[in-house]
Amino acid sequence: MKKIVKNPLVILAVGMLVVAASSVGATRAAITYSSQSEQVDFSTAKLQVELQEKQGDDYAAVNSADSLTFPSIAEAMKTNDSDKSNDIPFTVGKKYDENVRVVNTSEGGYDEYVRVYVYKYWQDGKNKDTFLDPELINLEVADGWYEDKTEETLERKVYYLAKPLAYNESHDLIKSVTIGNEVLTYVKTVDGDKTGVVVDEYKYNGKTFYVEIMVDAVQTHNAEDAILGAWGVHVEVDDNGVITSINGAAVN
Repeated sequence: MKKIVKNPLVILAVGMLVVAASSVGATRAAITYSSQSEQVDFSTAKLQVELQEKQGDDYAAVNSADSLTFPSIAEAMKTNDSDKSNDIPFTVGKKYDENVRVVNTSEGGYDEYVRVYVYKYWQDGKNKDTFLDPELINLEVADGWYEDKTEETLERKVYYLAKPLAYNESHDLIKSVTIGNEVLTYVKTVDGDKTGVVVDEYKYNGKTFYVEIMVDAVQTHNAEDAILGAWGVHVEVDDNGVITSINGAAVN
């Protein structure tokens, strides 16, 4: 029996990843500019919080209309789609810099507490593929965020900024993106087109990954009651306004 192994290539579009063939002579897929990234504003006393991504030398606001672009990975994908042999293509398992931050843009100049929901998932065409592992989409989160594991699911991570974010101040959120090497090892064996031939197919081949980020804010005045009313979360706050516990769990 003859066995054929199809080699994988990870092709990243802006905000998504596609697995295809990577060996010499393989077809190179074009980058598709489509992603899911959105901002949600929770308004209390004219509070606003903005999600921004570093694009070039400056930061740009991102929302449902202007999505994350993942500049470092997008640049590597241009290399993947190039015939220049001296270029370095996108590499599975490599850490790519990504600078995403939250900014307090409240009209009234208020300090605020910030919460972020991060969703990661794989998709096959227009349908979500729940059999593939979101943990292979690794986002490095900056210091200062508390991850509430009681609220997380396989696809969702929830982070709280323990220290109030002052008006017009920013705090880093995501520092890098890595796609786990395991995307190259998940295979299944199927019958080939010819009798006596089996083919190893990569389960992530042709799939895309999506990252969605939602951010909202709550006032610092009467903090414990305000957070409970807005988010349904029980917190304890010290004399400096820093959250020390969330739903009974200590915030380190």
